[in-house]
Amino acid sequence: MKKLLLAASFALLALSAAAKSNDNNLDTLVVTTNPQMHCSSCENRIKQNIRFVSGTKKITTSISAQQVTIIYDRRKASPDDYANAFAKIGYKITLKQ
Repeated sequence: MKKLLLAASFALLALSAAAKSNDNNLDTLVVTTNPQMHCSSCENRIKQNIRFVSGTKKITTSISAQQVTIIYDRRKASPDDYANAFAKIGYKITLKQ
């Protein structure tokens, strides 16, 4: 029984360490678009198309702030990948300060 508990403890520790190392590879990109987003249709178009960039974890949009926030795995994508993806749907992006 002790061996089983010890093995389970090591397994949990290993999973925890793996999850933390994956978080270290996440990065956040905050951009504005040109043309600006005017409606929920604009937001949906961005979310539906940009999600296909490899490594994308989460996309949030805000019409009032005119910004798109993307959380992504930097091992799989770069800001240039997102610039290209936005260009394919008719937007130019600028990094938001």
